Amino acid sequence: MPTYALVDGNSFYASCQIAFQPGLVNRPVVVLSNNDGCIVAANQIAKNLDLQHVKPNSLGQGGYYAATADSMMFQPFFKVAPILKRFDTAVFSSNYELYADMSQRMHAISAQFASRQEIYSIDESFLDFTGIDKQRLNQHATQMKERILQWIGIPVAVGIGSSKTQAKLANHLAKKLPDCHGVFDLSQLSEHTRNTLYQTIKVGAVWGVGKRLNKQLNAAGINTVYDLVCLDQKTLKRKFSVNIERMVLELNGQACLSFEEIPGNKQNIVSSRSFSRNVTEFNTMREAVSSYTATAAEKLRQQHGTCKAISVFITTPPYQTQLPQYRNQQTIPLVYPSDSTILLTKVALRALQKIWRPGYEYQKASVMLLNIQEKQSLQTDLFAPNPQYSGNPKSDNLMKTLDNINRKMGKNTLKLASSGLHNQSWKMNRNLMSARYTTRWDELLTVTAK
Repeated sequence: MPTYALVDGNSFYASCQIAFQPGLVNRPVVVLSNNDGCIVAANQIAKNLDLQHVKPNSLGQGGYYAATADSMMFQPFFKVAPILKRFDTAVFSSNYELYADMSQRMHAISAQFASRQEIYSIDESFLDFTGIDKQRLNQHATQMKERILQWIGIPVAVGIGSSKTQAKLANHLAKKLPDCHGVFDLSQLSEHTRNTLYQTIKVGAVWGVGKRLNKQLNAAGINTVYDLVCLDQKTLKRKFSVNIERMVLELNGQACLSFEEIPGNKQNIVSSRSFSRNVTEFNTMREAVSSYTATAAEKLRQQHGTCKAISVFITTPPYQTQLPQYRNQQTIPLVYPSDSTILLTKVALRALQKIWRPGYEYQKASVMLLNIQEKQSLQTDLFAPNPQYSGNPKSDNLMKTLDNINRKMGKNTLKLASSGLHNQSWKMNRNLMSARYTTRWDELLTVTAK
């Protein structure tokens, strides 16, 4: 029988900030979304804030408050800012370079403890613990947990089970049950003990049960995990999909989900951001679209792919109804599939030119690379012009040089002039961003001896 573990960074974004600022360990910490809009991450101290007793008129301007800790999550920052200030909360803009680098380090450490690893998200990975002595599983997981904390300062929780769904649920319990110290093993429980535990867990905690499915299950009288695993096969097939049937088998310890060591390549790649302010000038929009195309092209090369078409989308802010509304999209196919930033940018700007309309205030632009396939030798068309940026060794070497320099010296160290050189006012606001401690030489952490 296989044994899987799920390693998950606790409050990962907030933990990355705390790792480089230890003075924040005992303070609430929150991280904001793009343009410092909403709260998207918080450490446990912030989640445990006693907001229920905060009176609206005691918070200063606006009198905003949240009724519970959960309601604070995904709230607009300006609404809860008075609360955060009152509780001496450390607030950070999203620092994607730092989080991505810390994620790679965390996954690299956890991979040392298993024969196989499947990276599931930026802060989660499944590990194959099959073959490890059952009596040593908890010790093995604890050792991994301690090493990650010691080496990079990120606290993690580890859930162990006989299936991926069990491991995911065990990880949830590892965070909720204080006596297990961040490691919980469902695979070692007897069926009776496991079912007794399942009776105490709401069905919404199961991996794959979203809000809509949770309502459907509750309406059918299925409120706990135990209610779900006790469903007979006839009822499952009559009332629910094959996915629910597979979920039940997984919760009962039968592994149905395959283990994917190499993540599948994306069929489409999207690069999209809302602007820090509405854009009214074509040259400004041109810079943004060029920059987004370069980001998408870099991701395309990372998965060793080429695309056959590119699509550009622009829109005015739909929520600002007092403004004239306009949105449009243009897709242009390529003669030859390509991964060249130069060619893709030329085509993207051609698409932008077709859909741009003056007199509007634009809030967002998106660039999508479509029909992605694995990079391979190019079959040219007798009646088409010779490709300059597809299957050309000079173009390939240029893109490798571009990527290597930006990887070594920092993002956008080398870029196309069309992306803009200075005063890119369209870029999203990140006014509260910390240093990129691990990816920028000029932002390395400085330690001063007293």
